[in-house]
Amino acid sequence: MELELTRETLRFERLVTQSEEQVTIEGEATLPGSMRDAVTVLSVQAQAHLNGAQAGAGEAAVRGRVCFQVLYTQGDLTRVRALETTCDFDHTIVMAGVTPQMRLSATASVQETEGMASSGRMTLRALLGVQVEAFETVDKELITGAANKTRAPSVPSVLSVPDMGDTSDADGSDASESPGGLQTLMQSVTFCISEALGSEKTLVREEFDLPAKLEVGDVLSATGTATVGEFTGGSGRVGVSGVIEVRVLHRPMEAGNPLVITTHELPYDLSIDAQLPDGAQPRAVAEVIDVMADSTATDKRRTLRVEAEVQVSLHLCRQKDAQLLEDLYSLSGPEIEPVTETFDVHTFEETADVRESARLQVTLPKDAPPIDTMLAAFVQPTVTSVSPSGRRLDAEGVMGVTLMYLPVDSDIPYAVHTREPFAMTFPVEASEGVSAQAYAIESTPGPTTSDRAEVRCVLGLRTTQHGVRRLTGITDVTMKPAGKQEHGFVLVWPAAGETRWATARRLRVAEDSLRPAGKNALLAFRK
Repeated sequence: MELELTRETLRFERLVTQSEEQVTIEGEATLPGSMRDAVTVLSVQAQAHLNGAQAGAGEAAVRGRVCFQVLYTQGDLTRVRALETTCDFDHTIVMAGVTPQMRLSATASVQETEGMASSGRMTLRALLGVQVEAFETVDKELITGAANKTRAPSVPSVLSVPDMGDTSDADGSDASESPGGLQTLMQSVTFCISEALGSEKTLVREEFDLPAKLEVGDVLSATGTATVGEFTGGSGRVGVSGVIEVRVLHRPMEAGNPLVITTHELPYDLSIDAQLPDGAQPRAVAEVIDVMADSTATDKRRTLRVEAEVQVSLHLCRQKDAQLLEDLYSLSGPEIEPVTETFDVHTFEETADVRESARLQVTLPKDAPPIDTMLAAFVQPTVTSVSPSGRRLDAEGVMGVTLMYLPVDSDIPYAVHTREPFAMTFPVEASEGVSAQAYAIESTPGPTTSDRAEVRCVLGLRTTQHGVRRLTGITDVTMKPAGKQEHGFVLVWPAAGETRWATARRLRVAEDSLRPAGKNALLAFRK
């Protein structure tokens, strides 16, 4: 028997390796005023932005910057001041198996911050959690079909035997028979290749009226997050629109009152040069690069001016469905043996960005002064484990909490830094292997007693999940002389877990010729 084999070179990605590492970033800033002034650091918050990741020989180099926002007192210890500074960084992560041609996907989140003032300078430190994934693009020639050479190849068709039940294997593959007794088993595979389509920045400016009842003074700091709304356009350009949510921290009008946080929404719209295939579903990631805010007051009102820069990156996961030959054998003549190779393929990529609220009960350390008036609260979450639960994702971790308050019988702000365990459930569907990073959106101090406080916080959770399938493909086919085989009826009891295809292949009979014979036995007629 001569076979006609159909070969096809398929291109796909495979996930080579993943790595997660903690990186310490340090920065410095000069404090205004006299070097002799007493300085107290109250709060250090930060955001991390990655500018790129480059694959090397056995390593991955990531670069980015950390934006610090610091609240402190200097000289006049009753007056809260603010300082903002940016620190660029480059870091190399050792990743075995990585080569310069591979594609890297990297994310970073701030897990912990601290600051120290001395001799007129502020030394800042941020602990980042950096996650990197390396992907390799592979071209592999596989056999996608087989038929007797003397006859035209037949189109695979699903076998259906109503009185026998379902003849398909557990993985959904279908069996087909071509003329001459050749039996073939096909498998459906989805390949995925991710690519970056481009990125673009835009600057958005807006003014807002601040109600007089807020009784706010100057702006201390501002942060922002961005979401993607919809895609528009075509002809080589993709329009992306969404909303930037900016949170501004204001000094109170009267000393001793809590700091005030206001939230403002700024719509944005930009376009990216990109060509989308028909039916493609692009994915856009929006990140606020910089936020500036200032306010001016008149006799009747205060006006807030906000300027935010957002960067949107457009990605696409190209998916291709293919039918591959999974197995084959002949009913008579030489025995056919496939030459197989097993490898992993990247089948899909899913991301989600959700948020959820929680309440934390924080008890002061024994040596901390009792609370009189809460001024502000800040949180920094670190996710240590995630567990899928149906359409929700359970997350556990550690929350860095900073409480700013006025102690009893004192008008000098005091700060307490603690780390509290937390457990939250986020509204996102995921499966095992999902990676997640949390970030703080909002935190508000609630009712307090003299030795404890409640913090209401809103956390965001970014999740990424990659589909990886272990695939066995046929690269060649060999033949060997047939062994001695008796003819007639055969009664067989398949081994536990053995598929109908495997049983038919072992007996060298057509799968549709197997008939149930009671007590899990199968009866076949071998010509």
